[in-house]
Amino acid sequence: MNDFLTIIFETDLYTQVASVSLIGLSLLFIKNKLILLFTGISKKTATDFDDIILKSIQKPLTYLIILVSLILISEALNSLFQIFEFFDISKVIYLLIVILISWTLLRILNGYYSNKSFLKNLKESDDPMVVEQTYEITIRIFKIIIIIITALTLMQEFGLSISGLLAFGGVGGLVIGLAAKDLLSNFFGGLMIFLDRPFKVGEFIKSPDRNIEGIVESIGWRLTVVRTFSKNVLYIPNSAFANIVVENATRMTNRRINQIIGLRYDDLDKIPKIVDDVRIYLESHNDIDQSNKPAVYFQSFSASSCDFFIRAFTNTKDWREFLKIKEQVLYKVSEIINNHNAAIAFPTMTIEMDNPEK
Repeated sequence: MNDFLTIIFETDLYTQVASVSLIGLSLLFIKNKLILLFTGISKKTATDFDDIILKSIQKPLTYLIILVSLILISEALNSLFQIFEFFDISKVIYLLIVILISWTLLRILNGYYSNKSFLKNLKESDDPMVVEQTYEITIRIFKIIIIIITALTLMQEFGLSISGLLAFGGVGGLVIGLAAKDLLSNFFGGLMIFLDRPFKVGEFIKSPDRNIEGIVESIGWRLTVVRTFSKNVLYIPNSAFANIVVENATRMTNRRINQIIGLRYDDLDKIPKIVDDVRIYLESHNDIDQSNKPAVYFQSFSASSCDFFIRAFTNTKDWREFLKIKEQVLYKVSEIINNHNAAIAFPTMTIEMDNPEK
């Protein structure tokens, strides 16, 4: 035991450990002061990104100083007692720095998404939920890229051949891609939905190309779930939306009344006055959008009626409210027709028979 203590004191190990510990504590103190100083400066800036960076680097810097100090102390112990036969201090510190830089970048991405600063500069046409979903998927992609690059760097430092791995990964990726073609197409279809934002959860969509009509309940990486009016559920592969036309009824600005009304041929001379009265009524209706002037015109001679059409846009987008307004308009049009002693036509047929006595 005395011989052991003699060796320690003779090698001045305590001095080395004390020096490294003192330098580490000094760096931690300086780091805290600098972070405090820059935090005060960043609070005066208009952007939040500098605050996110400062908050994200605090823990990694602390761990870097502490772990490097422990590594230097371990090197001093190893040089004396030969605990490890091969101990490359520069390589260990390099790997530590790579890991901590990756961790810092991941913390910055997490902080940026949690801060929601991207929602502060939205345009009026932007939907907050859709923008948030787009940023979420983008940040996830960046995280995957950072993790892959870090893993490849660490593998290279441990002596694994990156070129061979990439070659194997290329062949394997080709095989997997061919085997999972539909899965990948659905994945990228979901990515396009997040980026292009044709619809979001809670919106009503329909497609004239497919029998799709309902409210979007969820958008996943493989499937989009749509609830129909009959309360059935449609599970639609995301790849389908790359090849079809999708109508987003929720984003309409107005609902349209589009009606053709046929009058009897006996009432042909009354049609001009009826059309004028209907047009005046619609132009004075409070629930009709007057920025899109209602159109009421005589249209055509049909087989058993003289037709005029009504096209007008309601102020409301609510479906039930629209039906109430349309019902009110149709009742009033019927009243106007009756006031002019006219009538709505119904299909008729006239049969002329030859008189055999002539």
